[in-house]
Amino acid sequence: MGEGQVMAQIQLSEREVEHLRNDLSGSVITPDDAAYDEARKVWNGDIDRNPRVIAFCADTKDVQTALAFGRRSGLQIAVRSGGHSLAGHSVVDDGLVIDLRRLNQVTVDPQARRAVVGGGAIWSEVDGATVPHGLAVTGGHVTHTGVAALVLGGGVGHLMRGFGLSSDNLISAELVTADGQLREASATKNDDLFWAIRGGGGNFGIATKLEFQLHPLGETVFGGLIFYAPEQGPDLMRLYNKFAKTTPDQVTTILAYLAAPPAPFVPEQYHFKPGYAVVVVSPDHVVGEAAVKPLREFGPPLFEMLAPMPYPVVQSLFDEALAPGTKVYWKSHYFAEYSEDVIAAIQANTAKMPAGPSQMINLQLGGAVARVPEDATAFAGRSAGFLGMFSGIWEEAGDRDAAVAWSRGFSDALAPLSLGGTYPNLAGQESEERLIKSYGREKYAKLARIKTKYDPDNVFRLNQNIVPAR
Repeated sequence: MGEGQVMAQIQLSEREVEHLRNDLSGSVITPDDAAYDEARKVWNGDIDRNPRVIAFCADTKDVQTALAFGRRSGLQIAVRSGGHSLAGHSVVDDGLVIDLRRLNQVTVDPQARRAVVGGGAIWSEVDGATVPHGLAVTGGHVTHTGVAALVLGGGVGHLMRGFGLSSDNLISAELVTADGQLREASATKNDDLFWAIRGGGGNFGIATKLEFQLHPLGETVFGGLIFYAPEQGPDLMRLYNKFAKTTPDQVTTILAYLAAPPAPFVPEQYHFKPGYAVVVVSPDHVVGEAAVKPLREFGPPLFEMLAPMPYPVVQSLFDEALAPGTKVYWKSHYFAEYSEDVIAAIQANTAKMPAGPSQMINLQLGGAVARVPEDATAFAGRSAGFLGMFSGIWEEAGDRDAAVAWSRGFSDALAPLSLGGTYPNLAGQESEERLIKSYGREKYAKLARIKTKYDPDNVFRLNQNIVPAR
């Protein structure tokens, strides 16, 4: 932030804020309002920031008005949809938050298998509208994730190997770009912008509306998990590596290390005990049952919970463990396979996991994700086998350092074995060089050119920031 912007913030008057209040159909919250502390909270409970102004937008015109106010005032601008940014990019100290949560309408055309979703919707709202029609689209791993932010970064989820990423199912989007204009992005309109927003994150504008292609989905999916003891890890990972190479596209899995929840399906002696879990989701019950047979026969596992269940139940499996307010520090890497070196690094670092809610969650990629050409969208990582996530989570302030150190240590141990770079939606404060590694130099250069076209002043920089081409 330059000196001029700091001065503009210092000189921001109540009269200017009052003008914004009068101009919005929505509402404006400032530190003097009783609702302020609740309004500034984001999902990551480790983030504690104090914006100067929070603009709750009721429609697209409000977004344009708030953006113009922020630019005119010199305030740094954060955009909030679901508020799940791990680094806290959806809130900013002494700046402006453009809050989209009231733009959460979802309309479904079941005949065309399409859904139009407001930029402030969360995935439970999408599933609540689509699933009753026997339709769905890939939508993350917890129900309270914001739709827009997930999609703009790529959109991994439980259905991705069969249905593709969330962004692969995006038909069009409406965005308010840095100049305040409302632009449609699709294959036929502003196609460069459409390419960039499917994996390039929130660098190019504020997404106020998204249109998705939906897929048929039965009343239930085959889903759940199988849980193994920590000492079974190395042999389990060797089996899982072979399993993943032949998994049908209709099956998407996660290999995790976490503490068993005190759920009814977990034998009491294993409550809060750490171990490896394979999470399985398949829209096809027969294919899913057949695919997991070798995993069920291995071990034996300590327990399992695999059954037909409604898709929204599957989507909520991680909700309690990753509830709003979770204090978390997160690192991630793409890697190709569970080689012996990767297995050794994982086994050594899971053994060091602090007691409590920390987790390793490794997503299986491939399938429909890998079949989209690498240059078709901005998303990078299609050729990776897995996306590893190392989540240091704590409840008491005194446990923060240990959780953060564990996450960083795990990441450092896997870095030499990784493919380089990371998934933007799981990244922290990354350097430009790290982002270049994530996208590749050619794709990053293209993103930077598009950034220059639509946001030459880097107004939208609170994200995994792509710097305008120099």
